[in-house]
Amino acid sequence: MRSTFKTVFYVNGSKERNGIVPIMGRVTINGTIAQFSCKQSVTKAIWDAKGNRAKGRSKEAKEVNFALDNIKAQIAKHYQRLSDREAFVTAEMVRNAYQGIGTEYETLLRAFDKENAAFAQRVGKDRAV
Repeated sequence: MRSTFKTVFYVNGSKERNGIVPIMGRVTINGTIAQFSCKQSVTKAIWDAKGNRAKGRSKEAKEVNFALDNIKAQIAKHYQRLSDREAFVTAEMVRNAYQGIGTEYETLLRAFDKENAAFAQRVGKDRAV
C-alpha cells in the first residue's frame, strides 16, 4: 500500500519572545497529522517559511539547520522502522517513536512467564494441573 509521508518545520509566532520563536515540527502520513516541539528556537528575522529552514550562513542559521536535518533524518528512520514492522503507520506513531514514547515489545520468555503466572493463579478454580 502506498502512503504519503512528509515532515515540515515551522515557527510558532504566537510564542514570540524578544524576537525569538520556537521551532515546531509536523509529521503528516496519509492525512493524519502529529505536531511536536523541536526544542530549538530561532530569530524570527532569519526564518524562511517557504524553505522550512533558517536562511543565511550565520552561525545560528547553520546550527539550527543542522539540528533540523538531524531531526528529519531521525523521523525518517523511525518511519522506515515502523513501516517495516507494522501494517499501518500513523503520524502519531512516528512522533511517539521519535520522542521515545511508545509500546514496549515483550520477549517470548516474558510472555510465557506472564501466561504461566496467570495459569498458576487459576489452578483449582477453573484449571487443573
